[in-house]
Amino acid sequence: MRLSFMGQNIRIFKNTNKGFLSVEAAIFFPIFFIGVLTLAYLIRFMSIQESVFHSFTDEARVLSSEARFNVTAPLFESKLKTRIYDENGKDIQELDLENFQYLYYLSAPGMISIDLNYYIDIKLPIPFIDKLPVSESLLFRGFVGLERPFAPISIEEMEREEPSHLVWIFPRAGGRYHKETCTYISSEPRQLTMSKIIRQRYKPCSICKPFQLSDGGLVYCYIKWGEAYHKGSCPAIDKYVVSIEKEEAIQKGYTPCSKCGGG
Repeated sequence: MRLSFMGQNIRIFKNTNKGFLSVEAAIFFPIFFIGVLTLAYLIRFMSIQESVFHSFTDEARVLSSEARFNVTAPLFESKLKTRIYDENGKDIQELDLENFQYLYYLSAPGMISIDLNYYIDIKLPIPFIDKLPVSESLLFRGFVGLERPFAPISIEEMEREEPSHLVWIFPRAGGRYHKETCTYISSEPRQLTMSKIIRQRYKPCSICKPFQLSDGGLVYCYIKWGEAYHKGSCPAIDKYVVSIEKEEAIQKGYTPCSKCGGG
């Protein structure tokens, strides 16, 4: 609107709700867009890291299982690098193994330790960040057997059937041992060995995507009500149970469950 007053033109501007909404959208939309984009890149980063760590642990499992024959170690680094690069393409850069110690003594014989360092390059939209460094470490024992200065077991002793008394424990939490029917046990996932039967009975978890787990690896299933198998790193697996001999559980310091009596 324009008014003329004593030969001067005066403009009057009128505020509208539409104008305020336009200003607010101009301010907050870039912030919202940056937030969504950051979340998408974070999910992508975690997915790549999980994929690399799975390959790392799976190849380490093979290294451990074949440690007694001592033929896998010289080829381990090249085999692991080839697998990770093939599975992740250009997202992984400068992959390097450090401190690879093979079959040394650390509280037990046959220990293996490996450090894996690499960069994840997912083209972040932040100009001053080129690529993100990641470091992973594993410490495990090779299956080398253990020699004991005992007399060999006779055929009669080998054929003798010893009573087996299995109990269930939480290996991460410790504390108590339970009967299989204990309510503390029945609602928790169990550690199982990957097999054809597991693949037929359960489907892969949609969160941790354990598609590449090979037979003989460890998986985790909710026996009572679950429909999927999971990796040990899956967010759905907070704790899990395994069965061991009652005598072994007592030797490791476990005590009977106050609810079921431990069996």
